[in-house]
Amino acid sequence: MAPDAPVCHDGERLLYWREIAARIAASAAELRQQPGLRCLVSSDTPQDFAIALFAAFHAGKEVVVPPSAQPGAIAQLAGAFDCIALPSPGRGAVVCDAAETLPPLDAAQAWVNLYTSGSTGAPKQIRKSLQQIDAEVAVLDEMWGPRLAGAPVVASAPHMHFYGMQFRLLWPLSAGRVFDGVTCSTPEMVLERLQCFSEAFFVSSPAMLSRLPELMPLASLSPRPRMILSSGGPLPRSAAQAFHTQLGQAPSEIFGSTESGAIAWRRQEADDAWTPLPGVSVAVDDDTALLLTSPFMADASAWRMDDGVVQLPDGRFRLLGRLDRTVKIEEKRLSLPDLEGRLAAHPWVGAAAAVVLPGRRQRLGVALVVSAAGREVMRAQGRRAATEELRSHLADYFDPVLVPRHWRFVDSLPVNERGKLTQAAVAALFKAMDDVAVAA
Repeated sequence: MAPDAPVCHDGERLLYWREIAARIAASAAELRQQPGLRCLVSSDTPQDFAIALFAAFHAGKEVVVPPSAQPGAIAQLAGAFDCIALPSPGRGAVVCDAAETLPPLDAAQAWVNLYTSGSTGAPKQIRKSLQQIDAEVAVLDEMWGPRLAGAPVVASAPHMHFYGMQFRLLWPLSAGRVFDGVTCSTPEMVLERLQCFSEAFFVSSPAMLSRLPELMPLASLSPRPRMILSSGGPLPRSAAQAFHTQLGQAPSEIFGSTESGAIAWRRQEADDAWTPLPGVSVAVDDDTALLLTSPFMADASAWRMDDGVVQLPDGRFRLLGRLDRTVKIEEKRLSLPDLEGRLAAHPWVGAAAAVVLPGRRQRLGVALVVSAAGREVMRAQGRRAATEELRSHLADYFDPVLVPRHWRFVDSLPVNERGKLTQAAVAALFKAMDDVAVAA
């Protein structure tokens, strides 16, 4: 990268490679003096995170990235790291030299340990090489690079989670594309950051994108993003269609995980099927589980995932939901994702989340975000009338004992900072029992 190449906008000014490289070199020199191999990399800003990440690599350290920058998340990893990478300020006289002499990395020997929130609450470790990550970046740039040439990255996705790290930091750095150092947390911030650039593409999540159509006219996104990316969970079809109607194109969604990397993509303009990325192979096990073979994983053998799929004749596939979210209610099996999908197809529903509630008998609860049409009905007829209509809608597809009795109406579904919905958070909505309970 040339010394005068722009790398990042920190919210006030552009930062150029000569300054970024100097800070990487200075931080790496300090880290070489630190004992131990495993180095924690955590920072509130994307640019400082990137500097610390590459400083650790250049110092020969193995990187440890916590699931968030919160003190509690870092405390959970006590014993998993030996030192901490802190990005150093620029060093004046060495700025130009550092930009030209920072040596290339051996990507096969640069390792990063990522941690996700496991189902038990304990962080789950995933170890990846920079070579694996770089292979994924190369495929992303092959697919979308020409379309995005010259467009800076504006983002609401957190930079310390693998999706955000990959799409808003490592891909732009590899492609020589400017990334924005400001993380958008509100629609107003999205507008402000888009207006900072003459053009951009937006790296976001379902949590943000599903709210935007209800909070603002999408045509007010100016300048219009060249492309919108979403990952972390499925984008509700109603939100995808709103973007398609108002902007002419639905967001491009990425299906994947920290373990697997990106697997497939889709735009919900015609249907909801997923297309595997180049080089990625998808098969189906006897119980519908997805069998993945990917160049972005260390093991070349097929990896069984907990996602159920239906493979289509053209090589695409549809997701059936998590296999571990199949429950039994009074001896009858129920796929919670199937029930949620049926509800989301109703014009009164913006989003839905189903959960099994604890008690002497298993009971189903549903948390709902209602659409504009649904709000009108509730204002006119009340929540109970709306609930009865939705129960009737579900009765066309499910046995009566599988139709939920407990309903909670919320402004938004509870997601964590990764934009993921957890069953514990949904169940917590019912603890106060401020819901609509309908007699069977």
